[in-house]
Amino acid sequence: MDPFKKSKKAIAILFFTSFSSCLLAQNKLPIIHATSEKAWIHDGKNLKIDWKLDSKLKPDVYYLNVPLKKNKVSLVTDKDKITFHTTYGESYDFMVLLNGKDTCYTRIVAKEAPTPISMTFSKPYPQSIPFTLIGSRIYFKGHLNGDKEVTIQFDLGAGASCVNKAYSEKLQLSFDGKVMVDNSQGVNESRVSSGNELKLGDFNWHGVPLIEVGNMKPHEDLIIGNGLFKNKIIEIDYDKNVLIVHDKLPAYAKDYKKQAVLFEQDRPKIKANIIQDGKKYAFWFLFDTGRDGTMLIGEDFTSQGQNWENLKELQILNGRKIIRLDATIADITFKDIVTNAAAPSHPQGRPTLFGNQLLNHFNVILDNQKGEIYLKPNNRKKEPYSDYESYLKEMSK
Repeated sequence: MDPFKKSKKAIAILFFTSFSSCLLAQNKLPIIHATSEKAWIHDGKNLKIDWKLDSKLKPDVYYLNVPLKKNKVSLVTDKDKITFHTTYGESYDFMVLLNGKDTCYTRIVAKEAPTPISMTFSKPYPQSIPFTLIGSRIYFKGHLNGDKEVTIQFDLGAGASCVNKAYSEKLQLSFDGKVMVDNSQGVNESRVSSGNELKLGDFNWHGVPLIEVGNMKPHEDLIIGNGLFKNKIIEIDYDKNVLIVHDKLPAYAKDYKKQAVLFEQDRPKIKANIIQDGKKYAFWFLFDTGRDGTMLIGEDFTSQGQNWENLKELQILNGRKIIRLDATIADITFKDIVTNAAAPSHPQGRPTLFGNQLLNHFNVILDNQKGEIYLKPNNRKKEPYSDYESYLKEMSK
């Protein structure tokens, strides 16, 4: 190596370090204290996130769950606490002094996490995209990378856009990366195709990464989720079979039941109640329009307190409890649901969720701007779902 180049690099690093130190000194960043790496972030009223303090990251960044909404966010250590009232577009820097010696630079950012995806459109809002139902799932017709027509499943339970492994070659995709994927096939390494263009209705997305997965149905080419509609308001109207994209909340939302929503990788979660054997449980359920079933009780629920022991089973199948319960969503009660509960002793990372056999009984307005969801029973309210009567019929066979 050229020694002069090496010395220039060292000088540059020294200058940057000195500049950063001066900047930090000038800004007089707030300091809180901790004796444990374990901390928590309270994002608004309902979201509590486990946080690990790390002095190696400069800074360690947390992006707000609903950045457009004015909110209160706190970081809590075992010894101290700091709170900010956030405004969209702003960043909040501070330091956590760990064990009196390690400085953990931390930044809370009130805007979206960086993404390679951009969107263009030409017509005014609201914009409508027709869909069809196959089973209980939602499907669009769109185009990928120009002229390739694709069938797209709309899955609010998907944390990323995916392509069916069986059709990657037909779609002439090139793959330039890999990522670990946790889905119904377990945890596996999958290929990633970046930089794709997707057209759906009047929307055009650029730079869309597609993860190749093998657990899709034969009639599905792609899966997309809520991540493509950040900062928008999306309405699913099952009476008219149309998805409507808004830039502001429609006036008729006042006729719907409103409640808070949390996001996990852009996937919405709602708080609802289940009742079994006289016991009532309130929990946050993934709003999973991509699941062609009623619901699932995951280890995130069964590992809490005595929940696993308290759930009374109809039978045990492959280590899971088959259970009968009632569920109340937006003041509507679904009686005698039969579903399964995962054992906490064999965790597989499956979340507690509602599937679209129940969710498509409601017309939905999902407000990504304010972190709220609006639900209203629709004309599918008498559609059957997996209940105790159907379970008895299956058992009799």
